[in-house]
Amino acid sequence: MSVLVIGATGQLGQDLLRVYGDEAVPLGHGDLDVGDGVAVAARLRETKPDWVLNTAAFHRVDDCELNPTLSFAVNALGAANVARAAAEVGAGVVFFSTDYVYGGVGRERGRPHAEGDPPDPLNVYGVSKWAGEQLVAQANPRHLVVRTAGLYGTATSRKGWTFPELMVNKARTDGKLKVVTDQALSPTNTADLAATVKALTDRDAAGLFHLTNEGECSWHEFASATVELAGIDIEVEPTVSTPAPRKARRPPYSALTSERLVRVGVPPLRPWREALADYLRAKGLAA
Repeated sequence: MSVLVIGATGQLGQDLLRVYGDEAVPLGHGDLDVGDGVAVAARLRETKPDWVLNTAAFHRVDDCELNPTLSFAVNALGAANVARAAAEVGAGVVFFSTDYVYGGVGRERGRPHAEGDPPDPLNVYGVSKWAGEQLVAQANPRHLVVRTAGLYGTATSRKGWTFPELMVNKARTDGKLKVVTDQALSPTNTADLAATVKALTDRDAAGLFHLTNEGECSWHEFASATVELAGIDIEVEPTVSTPAPRKARRPPYSALTSERLVRVGVPPLRPWREALADYLRAKGLAA
């Protein structure tokens, strides 16, 4: 099986390359513009992969509010270009979506969103990814739409840091942290995500899957667990989110769970705290 990884230099892309090994053909973010349908089709006719894993995204959430045209060009129309070109060469396509397709306003903690829950995004980024999901499903019957959240991994991030890294660095340099308690999610280790994606493509699975590490936490709980596992004895001060200076609304509750993995014989991802502990050890940040 051959697999084309679009966005192979990103954090998730690098973990996908690792788990697929010799089967993977990498394309970096600068190697292909998914918004150029002609170029995408030509590249796929040239490589003729069995699967295309599309990690390309415009995911700077506040910038998406300022530039919705670019957001939809990459996250929706670009995703459709890839899915359509894959279908033309008989390949399956994996499209990576987001927990931000859910708003979660008024939803109680402990009731994570399953695949059957209808989306209700609060911002342009979430709307553009939801549109991408629908266009991908329409363009290619061999599609996997993967909703995930709060990604972090050992490979170098394009941002230069991950949330756990940022928390450890700020805790050590500032001696204090202040993190919001009113936004909850399911953080995800990209190594676990990549391994589960491979398990799904190995089974030629299709459809929508929620893939996050099991459980949920607020950003405050995520930060508190991080500094505890790193052996840093500080108090993480709770705070609440405010509209300014951010331009995009964030969902107060976007935790995910999967009801579909068990149906295709793939185990759920491990609990988020266990995955975080392994990540910190791998990065040399654990106590």
